[in-house]
Amino acid sequence: MRFFEFSGDDVGLDKFVMILKNFIGRAASKKQPAKLNWAAIQKVASDSGFEFGADYETFKSMYDSSPAIQGLVKNFNADGIELNVPGVAEPGDANAQSPVNSGQTSQDAVDKAAASAAPGQLANQA
Repeated sequence: MRFFEFSGDDVGLDKFVMILKNFIGRAASKKQPAKLNWAAIQKVASDSGFEFGADYETFKSMYDSSPAIQGLVKNFNADGIELNVPGVAEPGDANAQSPVNSGQTSQDAVDKAAASAAPGQLANQA
């Protein structure tokens, strides 16, 4: 099966969606981004029992016509695709959580916050 044949074949599209979901699941369990080049996509599809020509142009036409694929793919270019892995932030992402100060445990952070708030709370009770 080729990418350009997906539009008329929901079974092939479903198989491809399942392959992408499997990659997303593996990457999420390892908390790593998932990036695949076109050769890897073609190899995985071939190993799964169907083959197609994987390249930017044919993938773009499939991406544009399939909301299911759009929800799974974060970005794609001439090199391959990057999957949308939940819970994995890109370096420099504004929504990424800041790391805990080295040498300071979460309990230390709670103790420090409580100690700084205590004088104000005691003053309000008087």
